[in-house]
Amino acid sequence: MTEIQHASSLSLQEIHQRIRRSVAKEQLKDWMTFRPARMFTDLALGWIAIAAAFGFVSHWQTWWGYVVAVLVIGAAQYALFIMGHDAIHYTLHPQREVNDNVSKWLIHGPMCMGFEDGRRSHLKHHRLLGTAEDPDRYIHRLSDKNSPLSFLLFCSGLATFGKTVLKVTPFGKLLESGNKAAVEGVAKPSGVLLVYFRDRIPAIIAQLILIGIIMWIGLPSWAYFVLWIAPIYFFVFLPDEIRAFCDHAVKDIDDDRADPERLISYHPPLVEALFLAPHNMHFHAEHHLWPSIPYYNLPRAHAVIKSNPHVTVRGSYLPFLWSLFVSLPLAAKHVRAHV
Repeated sequence: MTEIQHASSLSLQEIHQRIRRSVAKEQLKDWMTFRPARMFTDLALGWIAIAAAFGFVSHWQTWWGYVVAVLVIGAAQYALFIMGHDAIHYTLHPQREVNDNVSKWLIHGPMCMGFEDGRRSHLKHHRLLGTAEDPDRYIHRLSDKNSPLSFLLFCSGLATFGKTVLKVTPFGKLLESGNKAAVEGVAKPSGVLLVYFRDRIPAIIAQLILIGIIMWIGLPSWAYFVLWIAPIYFFVFLPDEIRAFCDHAVKDIDDDRADPERLISYHPPLVEALFLAPHNMHFHAEHHLWPSIPYYNLPRAHAVIKSNPHVTVRGSYLPFLWSLFVSLPLAAKHVRAHV
């Protein structure tokens, strides 16, 4: 649908099952076919862009040289991060060991992220989308973004940064237990620290390599923070929070009414897709329906289900965000309008 208003008596999980049953097994098998050469090509292109940006700024150490480098590195980081998201779903490579190690050492590790913790949290989000137990519900809901100021605070990343970082660490798992006995049943604090550092060995080694390369090509030590750490926040974390919000946000502050309508895809322009939804991430309804479809096959699924009445298709992310922003605050019984 194109932002139509319908009241469904079905839960989101029931809607998922209905749409999945409507697709033939042979067609689904085709959508789930791996193309490892495509993955390795995209991986190489991402790192070539990053290497080229570092080389560029090492020769033109001017303010505009740094701006160009940050834009290129940030876009490449996010494209790689989306490939790492596929690895979380075991869809980056058909061999699980290759799938996981590629992401640990060439995607999550360089971006200071723990692969296993990210997988634990994200797969739980997929199981529980449209329910109060969804660990990402704080990102999707509108009730705590229902004023221009709170919405802008969310869009800055400041409102959710701590919670999102904690969610993808073993410490977040500890807090979920709720009491000391449950915590001890999950892992003792000392054990959590060991797990934390063990899972981040690729990140530690990658940072040492990156710092060494920066020094070797003649850049100042602070360039590591400007060219690598800052883009992770502004071009990976922040766009991903905003995109994740858009991909499940419904113009309603009543979560129960909104939940059946959280299957949403977009048709963004090329530049917007580059910085907000690379590698077909804007086909997000399709991804939630079939998480085992590799990112390069999602357009095939979209072509089949885009007219389904339970799938919302929006044009661009930015107009949706603007339309929502100017309509805040929403009334408790707000009737959703076309966006």
